[in-house]
Amino acid sequence: MSLKIHIDEIMKYFEELYSAREWLIKRSRDILTLCRKAIVSCLRESHETEKYVNELMSLFREFKEYAMKYPDLYYSNFYHAIESEYIEAIEFCTILREGRVLTHSELGVSPQSYIMGLLDLIGELKRYSLELIRREKYSESIKVYDIAENIYNQLEDFVFAENLVPGLKRKLDVYRKVLDDWKELLIDLVSRERLRKLFEQVKQSK
Repeated sequence: MSLKIHIDEIMKYFEELYSAREWLIKRSRDILTLCRKAIVSCLRESHETEKYVNELMSLFREFKEYAMKYPDLYYSNFYHAIESEYIEAIEFCTILREGRVLTHSELGVSPQSYIMGLLDLIGELKRYSLELIRREKYSESIKVYDIAENIYNQLEDFVFAENLVPGLKRKLDVYRKVLDDWKELLIDLVSRERLRKLFEQVKQSK
């Protein structure tokens, strides 16, 4: 085989890979949009949640199947980033609607993306917990914190896999601080509420 023929084959491969990457980038924008819609819909307890979740699962399945045809893309950081966003959204809605966490096998995702997606889920759970505080649902808010802390505790032992999951240690450090600040805030807010109710009781007894 002459060098020119060999180079032409490589050129054809990269042209095809470039087109595939462009297709995936376009679909990834749609996936991220649906992730946000699903999360917001769950937060608002909207009747449209089921529709967004089903659309997201269908689109991601198509995204994954296409990416698998191109190993260079399927094992790239770009693919794992989108997969992590998908995991975060689906897990968030599953927790709110069913009170459980799906396994990576149930989701059909890679272990690496699963770990990172679950860690990012903690941020969304904090947002939901603070929304429950706004609604004066204090015990429910604390339960959400407990779920998030349990997720973190299950994942922190994976710190040894930092070289296999780039950025894992940094993300673990970030969410340890998020949990600590969140817990401190909950204690402060719940204590204030209890104190307020105590004052009201004393006032009414006079």
